[in-house]
Amino acid sequence: MRSWNPDPNDAGRPRVLGADGRIDLSGGLRELGDSERPTTRPSGDGWVLERERRSLAPPPVAEVSEGIGGGADELPDDIHREIADLFALGDFAAALNAAELQLGVDPGDESARQYAETSRSRLEARYTTRIGSLDYVFNLGVPEAKVKWLGLDPQAASLLSLIDGQTSVAEVLDLTQLGRLEALRLFTELLEAKAIVRVA
Repeated sequence: MRSWNPDPNDAGRPRVLGADGRIDLSGGLRELGDSERPTTRPSGDGWVLERERRSLAPPPVAEVSEGIGGGADELPDDIHREIADLFALGDFAAALNAAELQLGVDPGDESARQYAETSRSRLEARYTTRIGSLDYVFNLGVPEAKVKWLGLDPQAASLLSLIDGQTSVAEVLDLTQLGRLEALRLFTELLEAKAIVRVA
C-alpha cells in the first residue's frame, strides 16, 4: 500500500485524512476542552437567542409592583387626601377616625397627628356649644325607674349615673373614666334624647 504524505501546499485547507491516513471528518479541528469553548453564541443564530430569551423565568412580582406607580408608597397620600376632604366638609368625627387609623399605622405621621388634634378640638367645642356651658348642672329628665327603657349602652349608663342635679358638667367630666371627648359626645346625646334636663 502506498503511504500518504501531506502536501505542504494544503496547509490552509481543511484536511479529510488525518496524520495516520484515516478519514478525519472534523476537518482538522481538534475538540476543545470546557475551558476553551466559546462562551458566546454566534450572533447569526437569532432564532436560538429569541427562544432562550422567551424561556427565561419572569422577574419577581416585587420588582414588577415597584415599577407601577410607586406601589404602596402612594397609599399615605390617598389617606391624607381623604382626611383633608372630611375635615373640609366639617365631618370632624370621620376625619378624626381616619387620622387615628393612620397614626396606628404610622405613629410618626405629623400631618395625621395635626388633623387628629384639630378635629378633636373642633368636636369638643361643638359638643360644649350644644350643652351650653360646662358650669351647668343637669339632672335626670325621666323617672329613675324608666331609665332602663332608654336602652343606653354601658358607657352612657355610667355617665348618667354621675348626673345627680348637683354636679356640674365640668365635674362630671373629671369624675368619669371615659375620655373627655367621648364623655361630651354622650352628654350631648343624653341631652338631645331628653334623658337629662338642666336645673342650674
